[in-house]
Amino acid sequence: MVAILYKYVSAERALTCNPEAGDGTLRATQPAALNDPFECAVRTPYVFRDEAAENRELAKALTDINEKSPVTEEDVRRAREEHGSLFTRQLFAEQASTRFGIVSFTTDPHHPLMWSHYTADGSGFVIGYDAAAIRRIAAQEDLLRAVQYGNAPPPILDPIVLVWPESNLPGLLSAKGEHWSFEQEWRLIVELSRTIGTGVSDRHGQPINLVQVPNEAVVRVYYTERTPPDSVDMVRNRLAANNNRYRADGPRKLILSSTSYGYEEAPT
Repeated sequence: MVAILYKYVSAERALTCNPEAGDGTLRATQPAALNDPFECAVRTPYVFRDEAAENRELAKALTDINEKSPVTEEDVRRAREEHGSLFTRQLFAEQASTRFGIVSFTTDPHHPLMWSHYTADGSGFVIGYDAAAIRRIAAQEDLLRAVQYGNAPPPILDPIVLVWPESNLPGLLSAKGEHWSFEQEWRLIVELSRTIGTGVSDRHGQPINLVQVPNEAVVRVYYTERTPPDSVDMVRNRLAANNNRYRADGPRKLILSSTSYGYEEAPT
């Protein structure tokens, strides 16, 4: 188990992750709202005798994920017409999104691509959380897990069921293509019923739900020379306030490496 899990955020988002009063929050993003078009890509492990038989099996397996939101054979048939080769992925992502949210972390706080992609061109922060504190948020141990990268999607229909305590759902929700392996991602999978609803939806139409993270879980914060100085000062002051319970020793500055395309910590 790693000791620290890191979250890349914009400068604005860092102020809600490290609030001046109360505990911070992170979004539990529904699988259908994640930015990888292959997110939740799955495959059937064997050939069915006909399309109708496969539709029945898929409908049953998907309904098992959330019986309060059943999937019918007609839903599967219609998805085939609307989404083509993406239909299984689309159905699985939509069904999983009725029940689960995902909080993504990484073990690498210095990666230049991630600074570019997730912090508004390197102008945000990376927040390091005590992994043990994040694990305590999970409903059970295997719901905080390293993403498994591979060259082929995992199978959705197997002898194992899609409901706990024996479930392949955590594995299906933490599988990604090998091309994403540079992110070194870990995922916290949470039931939406255990999150805080905001009443706001994102551009995908998915509700924005939050997970509350205790301030004492924050053990490290990084910023770059592109991060607005006023945001750095606000975060520094919040970390220094004893009543906020943060364990980070103040934001650490990253500068461009003199020997490679990358970041390194500035001398103190």
